[in-house]
Amino acid sequence: MNARAWGMACFLVGWLGNSQGAWAQLDVRLETPKSSYLQYAPIPVTVNLKNLGGQELVLEESGDRPWLEMIVQSIDGLLLKPDRPLAPPALVLKPGESRALPLDLAPHFLVREPGGYRVRASVRPPQGTSLLTEPLPFLVGRGEIIWSMPRGHGKERRIFSLVKFYEDPNVGLYLRVEVPEQNLVFPSRRLGPFLPLGQPTAEFDSENHLHLLYAVGPGQHRISVVNQDGNPLREENRQETLEKPKLRKGPDGLVDVEGGTVILPSHLREKLSTLQARAGTVPAP
Repeated sequence: MNARAWGMACFLVGWLGNSQGAWAQLDVRLETPKSSYLQYAPIPVTVNLKNLGGQELVLEESGDRPWLEMIVQSIDGLLLKPDRPLAPPALVLKPGESRALPLDLAPHFLVREPGGYRVRASVRPPQGTSLLTEPLPFLVGRGEIIWSMPRGHGKERRIFSLVKFYEDPNVGLYLRVEVPEQNLVFPSRRLGPFLPLGQPTAEFDSENHLHLLYAVGPGQHRISVVNQDGNPLREENRQETLEKPKLRKGPDGLVDVEGGTVILPSHLREKLSTLQARAGTVPAP
């Protein structure tokens, strides 16, 4: 299951209590883009809904109960208690209308132990019986730490780690930031694809920002700069020339990149070509 994992839904035929006594039908499908996720990383799922009936359908909180709840179990059937309540927005579906609601399970459930899990979506339409989808399976794995460095002292000491995780058929590179004395682990952030032909290099600058340089493809490298919590500050791709890109830390604490040619995003390349054409400086083909 390397493209898209699906949880096929049940169908609900329910009485909506309108003046004409019409029947309506709600189709719910649950999906996730991958079959396995790294420990402490986001676990995205999408709840797809479609109103198959002829009347408008309003999905909203009733009393103290939300119209959508997620149910997560370990592969051996152990039910995971939500760590943070889910508060889905109210939705209005017109006849024949479809909506996709993206969610991240990680902030709401402590799905941290490696192993297999199942998730189901429970949808409660107005004046109808709750609809429970079929279980959608996924895996959680540890990955492999290929670089780690502590930073700071005492309660604020942070441990920065680069984790290699196999995402069939590719390899992804993740950054994990931990604060051991506070028992805190920030969500593992995916930096992008990783070509494991060499070790990533890392440097901290004078502002404690972490600069990372790693291979993402043949002859292509990525520079990622993050803050102390692992949040991205800057990203840049470079193509090898006669010299591979490398990080250089100066005596002033600033970190620069030497070597290689910056690869501009496609929309920037188009703008640059337009400006050159206007100025008459476009190289002859």
